[in-house]
Amino acid sequence: MAPLPGGFKVLILPNSCFLHVPKTGGSWVKKAIAAAGLPGEEFRVGRYDHTRLSHCPCPDKFKFAFVRHPLSLYRSYWQFKMTYGWDPHNALDQLCQADDFTTFVTAVLDQAPGVYSVSLHDFVGAPGHEINFIGRYENLVEDLIHALQLAGEVFDETALRALPPYNISDKARFPAVFTPELAARVLQAEAEVMSRFGY
Repeated sequence: MAPLPGGFKVLILPNSCFLHVPKTGGSWVKKAIAAAGLPGEEFRVGRYDHTRLSHCPCPDKFKFAFVRHPLSLYRSYWQFKMTYGWDPHNALDQLCQADDFTTFVTAVLDQAPGVYSVSLHDFVGAPGHEINFIGRYENLVEDLIHALQLAGEVFDETALRALPPYNISDKARFPAVFTPELAARVLQAEAEVMSRFGY
């Protein structure tokens, strides 16, 4: 099964590492961390600006990342690609690229069922072997603050809270609506994410 493309960017902070799982608000998180006055250094591997947990440059630091409900993630991924373009070097994009949302999701389910669940093993660790803190996109601000506090970082919480949304796809131009049947197929394919993270 093909993994979710890319991986996560690593942002190294004084006491911790932020691991950027694709389509979970990571671009906003990086800006919020900077706005909160925390110095950070991005880590990149190879041609792409993503790496995997096994390549993390700070194995002993507190690690945190975010996950997202599968239905929301599938919507966001497709809307982002429709807004900014499909990647010719991305295997999933090449297999599943479609101008129609239903066609895209059906292709993902046929070509890489459970791709998000499986990919999270690389991004945040396998079940029972997770990184220190895994927050939810749906509670991004509060979970980011909690992660930074757990890590012992010193930051400006008010400035972090004041940062507006960032890197938003064109949802009005590219509506992504699930039929009940298609949503049920996604939830079945991504059952591990649903149970593992309490969705």
